[in-house]
Amino acid sequence: MKRVHFIYRGKVGKTFVASLFAQYHQEQGRDVICIDTDPINATFSGYQAFNVQRLELM
Repeated sequence: MKRVHFIYRGKVGKTFVASLFAQYHQEQGRDVICIDTDPINATFSGYQAFNVQRLELM
C-alpha cells in the first residue's frame, strides 16, 4: 500500500521530522520520494542522501 506523508507548518522542525520519516522508510527498504516545497528555507532539498526534489508551488 502506498502512503503519503505531509509535514507542514512553520517553525516547528518540519525538516528534521521529514528527514526522520525518509530515513526510517529507506532503512525499511521502501522507495521514498521526498519533495521540498518551502519557498523560503529549502534546507530539506539539500539532503543528498534522500534525493529530495525541489518543487516551487508559486
